[in-house]
Amino acid sequence: MKKFFRQWRPYLVYGALFSMFINILQLTFPIYMLQIYDRVLSSYSFPTLYALTLAAVLSLIVMSLLEFTRSRLLVRCGIAIDQALSRSVLDRVIKMAVFNSPAAKQAALRDVSLLRNFFAGNAIFSLFDIPWTPLFLLVIFTLHPMLGAVAATGAVLLIVFALINEAATRKPLVAANITAGRGNNLVETARRNSHTVCSMGMVDNVAERWNLINRSVTFLQTGASRRAGMVTSMTSWLRQSMQVFIYGVGAWLTLKGESTAGCMIAASIIMGRALAPVQTGIATWKSMVEAREAWKRLDALFTGGAEEKQMELPPPAGKLTVEKLDFSLGEAKLLKNINFQLEAGESLGIVGHSGAGKSTLCRLLLGLWPAESGAVRLDGNDVHTWDKGRLGPYIGFLSQDVELFPATIAENIARLEEPDSEKVIAAAKLAGVHELVLKFPSGYDTVVGAGGLQVSGGQRQRIALARAFYGMPKLVILDEPNSSLDTEGEMALLRSFAWLKQQKTTVIMVTHKPALLENTDKVLVMQQGEMLLFGPRLAVFQRMNELKQEHLKKQQAEAQRMQAAQAAGEYPLKQALEKKETVKDDE
Repeated sequence: MKKFFRQWRPYLVYGALFSMFINILQLTFPIYMLQIYDRVLSSYSFPTLYALTLAAVLSLIVMSLLEFTRSRLLVRCGIAIDQALSRSVLDRVIKMAVFNSPAAKQAALRDVSLLRNFFAGNAIFSLFDIPWTPLFLLVIFTLHPMLGAVAATGAVLLIVFALINEAATRKPLVAANITAGRGNNLVETARRNSHTVCSMGMVDNVAERWNLINRSVTFLQTGASRRAGMVTSMTSWLRQSMQVFIYGVGAWLTLKGESTAGCMIAASIIMGRALAPVQTGIATWKSMVEAREAWKRLDALFTGGAEEKQMELPPPAGKLTVEKLDFSLGEAKLLKNINFQLEAGESLGIVGHSGAGKSTLCRLLLGLWPAESGAVRLDGNDVHTWDKGRLGPYIGFLSQDVELFPATIAENIARLEEPDSEKVIAAAKLAGVHELVLKFPSGYDTVVGAGGLQVSGGQRQRIALARAFYGMPKLVILDEPNSSLDTEGEMALLRSFAWLKQQKTTVIMVTHKPALLENTDKVLVMQQGEMLLFGPRLAVFQRMNELKQEHLKKQQAEAQRMQAAQAAGEYPLKQALEKKETVKDDE
């Protein structure tokens, strides 16, 4: 956060400078009253009255202009904060979401708004004005030490109340923010899984759980507000009482001839000005605490993993090399010693049971996750350290969970950049979705996603497939590309696969369907995060059949052995059944 703070620090410096002149000019009115009571009324001098009034009015005009300028300056500061942070925070949140990091929350953008509103709002004015409280107290001391002592006592008591307010409200407010975050996560999860929630009758359960969380938030916020309200009432009473005391002491000193009525009035006005920012700070304490916590969360978001600028590399040709790749997530070892190489234009089919590590391998091939050991290299360069902004146009990826952005179909296919109509149509035709798009109300200008046309799962997957093909990438990775496709969609996928091979595009496809592997050059069979088989497609299929036959022979031999043992009375029926169940489980 320090590097961002340096960008808007000049606004705060100028804001503090303007505050200095504003607070000095705040002495205009008490000085004017002092001169009126002690000079004008006693001398009956009209010229002095006119001169003092003119000078006071001009000073107040200058002060108003300075306050207006300071306000505009801090609004600009808020805009600068938004411009400096929003893009970087969004970028950071998206990248951290790849790891399902707890820090990757949409709340980070709300934290930026909190900071912007704080620096552009009224709460920060009290922070600029509080440092001038000692100056005002010093001026009161010059009028009379007893008046200064009364004002200083009031300031100390207000500061004590501010500390009490901090101690009383900080923990409840922080706890309320954390609990509110849990509620937001619950609502967002329910929204994403709305079909499951509604179809399985979970709406009432979700609502009840959210209601419990919301009650906790309300309880914590109400408790903090009640305590803050009590402290605010006490500070208001204290400030008014100090005004009474300052008038009383001033009158007493005037009666004794140790001071004047002008000093009494001036001391009262100056003390009000000295204590005002402290009281305002207490009243706006909640926003200060929220801004402070937002700053801490954003600082934690940017702490660690600072990205260095990488040297620009030439466009890849598509040669992919995986070298002794290991990957763990927590204590779970997801990939172990993965080694293979694809020349530019070769294709690879990845098969394996659920949980074998296929999708994890795809994410490492894309450079989204760092390898525990080993590396994934594209044309000899580590894909994880390759600048994704420069590498992205040469990569096509279709994930299992397909989502479209709330934008036009053309913009979705063009990866949210300004659509190139020729490239968009070429990608759509390659994915076999061109004719389908033309049937939509506005063709390629049809808005899909939230608030737009709701497309089916198959249509969504084919549009996402066109997005993966946009710009003719050099490496295409498809994770279960046929999961939502009908027969027509699968035929289009096979045609696009053959066309990509002709264009020397390296293609990697994860699938459970053998028919989609007919055009692949190589096949990788994975089991529990390891390479079970890898090589040319026909050789791997032949070896898979051999392994299957060997497995069947073992099962038959085991079954015959159990039958023979049972017939001889050497193998109890219960053990035979247990062994049979074990064999089934192995299958």
